[in-house]
Amino acid sequence: MAMIDVIRADEMSRLGTCAADDCAGVVLDLSRNRSRKFCSTTCGNRTAVAAYRARQGS
Repeated sequence: MAMIDVIRADEMSRLGTCAADDCAGVVLDLSRNRSRKFCSTTCGNRTAVAAYRARQGS
């Protein structure tokens, strides 16, 4: 239903692709400040863990 509301309100800028390198999922950003980057918390967590490990040098 949220997808229909976005299309009906001509808010196509709220649609995007996931920011994770290994994911091509669709992001429907319904946040107030339009800050959502990932299609799910799984992709967000995986990216955060990879960045943490890169900073730690492992």
